[in-house]
Amino acid sequence: MRSDTTQRDLYRDDPRRMAELYRIQAETSLRQFPNDTARYQHYLAEAERLEAQRA
Repeated sequence: MRSDTTQRDLYRDDPRRMAELYRIQAETSLRQFPNDTARYQHYLAEAERLEAQRA
C-alpha cells in the first residue's frame, strides 16, 4: 500500500509527540553544537508553538 503524505496522520502528526521530538532535538543540538544557541532556540520555539497549538 502506498503511503499518501497529502493526508494528516493522527499518530505521526500529533502535536504533543512532535513537541516532544523538538525538545529532544533541542537538547541533542545543544550537545552537538554548544556554541549554536540559535539552533537550540529554534527547536524550543517550535516545541512551544506546538504545545500552544494543542492547548
